[in-house]
Amino acid sequence: MFNFFKKLFKQIKKEKSYYEIKCPYTYYSREKSGALWIIYTQPIKKIIELYQEELGQKPLSFFDCGCASGKLLVQAEKMGMRVNGIDIKEYKPIHPNVTIGSILDYQQPINHDLVYCNEVLTCVKEEEIPAVLDKFKNSKLVVAIHLTTEDDEKAGGTEYRASTVGPRVIKSQKWWLDCFNKNGFNAKFHEQSGLFLAKPRQRD
Repeated sequence: MFNFFKKLFKQIKKEKSYYEIKCPYTYYSREKSGALWIIYTQPIKKIIELYQEELGQKPLSFFDCGCASGKLLVQAEKMGMRVNGIDIKEYKPIHPNVTIGSILDYQQPINHDLVYCNEVLTCVKEEEIPAVLDKFKNSKLVVAIHLTTEDDEKAGGTEYRASTVGPRVIKSQKWWLDCFNKNGFNAKFHEQSGLFLAKPRQRD
């Protein structure tokens, strides 16, 4: 048993070292079952900086798809933005504008300037991704972070991921760029931040 936990700790440490470089904001969450989730994201200031680089102005509204308890919503609201978010898991919300449910069932229009997706697009079925992206076409910019095959190789392979967080749609950077582009967005991968930036095509 000791060797099992020692091995698991080494795996987590290896994964953390890679993702802390890619995503400097790291926090931990426990489910009711006691399972530990390591959550990687980017600071809200970095996300807004990328928005300004792309569109030349500050976002006035922010939608977090996969917002957990709503930590980023609180930060974005303090920066003067109108905020909303959704998560399929029931966390204890710290912001009143958190909706619990699937993004596919979300009925309100998502007409926010900035949409952020942290490890969301890999969690739905591959055939459902176009329907999810369709929800974001009234936004100005979608900023997404998620695992790619390139990430998996650097973080130690898919075996550990599959055993801890379940199946994911793990595809290459090129696959994801093609996916955005086929579904009405102009997309690019921002190497410095490890984020995908996608603008709805009708807004170009």
